[in-house]
Amino acid sequence: MEELKASPGDNVQVGEVIMILDAGDKEGRENKPEESSKKEKNSGTSEENEEAETEPEDVEDREDGSAERRSNHEGKILAPPKVRKLAEEKNVDLASIKTEERITEEEVLAAAEETGGVADEEDTEEKNATGKREIESEEKVLAAPSVRKLAREKNVEVGRIEGSGKGGKVTREDVLEATDDGKEDHDFNEHHVEIEGDEKKVEMSQARKTIADRMEKSRFTAPHVTHFDTADVTELVELREEEKDKTETHLTYLPFIMKAVCLSMKKHPRINSELDEENDSVVLKDHYDFNIAVDTEDGLMVPLIEEVDEKNIVDLAEEVNEKAEKAREGELSQDEMRNGTFSITNLGVIGGEEFIPIINYPQTAILGIGEIQKTAEVVEGKVEPRMTVKLSISYDHRVIDGADTARFTNTVIENLEDPENMILEL
Repeated sequence: MEELKASPGDNVQVGEVIMILDAGDKEGRENKPEESSKKEKNSGTSEENEEAETEPEDVEDREDGSAERRSNHEGKILAPPKVRKLAEEKNVDLASIKTEERITEEEVLAAAEETGGVADEEDTEEKNATGKREIESEEKVLAAPSVRKLAREKNVEVGRIEGSGKGGKVTREDVLEATDDGKEDHDFNEHHVEIEGDEKKVEMSQARKTIADRMEKSRFTAPHVTHFDTADVTELVELREEEKDKTETHLTYLPFIMKAVCLSMKKHPRINSELDEENDSVVLKDHYDFNIAVDTEDGLMVPLIEEVDEKNIVDLAEEVNEKAEKAREGELSQDEMRNGTFSITNLGVIGGEEFIPIINYPQTAILGIGEIQKTAEVVEGKVEPRMTVKLSISYDHRVIDGADTARFTNTVIENLEDPENMILEL
């Protein structure tokens, strides 16, 4: 080569001289590409001409015995699909590779190193620098895959969220709270849009959307099984009637049920657990923090009652009443609803006997309480009127087996049917 008139990466026109070879008449060598250009222009742009360009005459012999492809039209390039894919990944123009045979992977890699490989990698790194930093940042954050997915859907960076879970783990609630500057859980107003006729379209409030998301996630993540049973609470009804007049606190049946559940959990710890999906393990909780379902105008709220095992019946009643009132007033914060280990929902105050409650994920079980009713029961061979209640316990079958739930429920029933002895155990 006598002279190089173009550098790697330069844009050149068809027919433009890029190098001069020391092979005879210099002027003749310079004119030959122009003649080739004229020949291509005269060939037209129709499909027939494009097909004609693929004929073998497009490969012209050089004086040095080599051959060169004269057009970068993809139809002229002999390369298998995997080579074309590699070239695309390495940002290599296959037309720039000079060969009489099929282009190989080795030739593509060599071309990438000589011309664009390093530069392309550097360019890619520069373009994705911010993204890589974000990924590295997110990788250091403790968060389940489902939580990371939710963050991406909400356009929230996990790395910027302060986790409220154990060890700073970012939870689903943390992501939802971070959305829209944490205002989403306070936007409880539903917008009514009138449509034709007597029908009305009611737009879901943000609170209702959040509830829907959580219910859907729980129902389709944890395989639910529900166990049903009945407890004779005649003695509990009598005890509560006696105790409610001794305190100014509004005393319901719920604190007694919470205590019955807590004592049963100590004998059947698997009910008070959580599935650690990332590490394929079950975490048995050593604390007893219950979420209590409260019906409000804005939807279902689940205030948290912590350390159930450390509080007496009256203390629990006071806290349940206080948290329920805050929930109804819309004053309950996210911190007052998260990190529970078990949930209780009491539809009995409204009506109904049995139902299938949905687990408050990632908890593994939830107790549903029906209405206390007077029923005819057989006691020592005689039919007597008794006060009974239906219990419905849904559990995550990945963690808890039916036998575990049955034994746990039996213990709960024993506690409810002998409340005085239960209180002595506290």
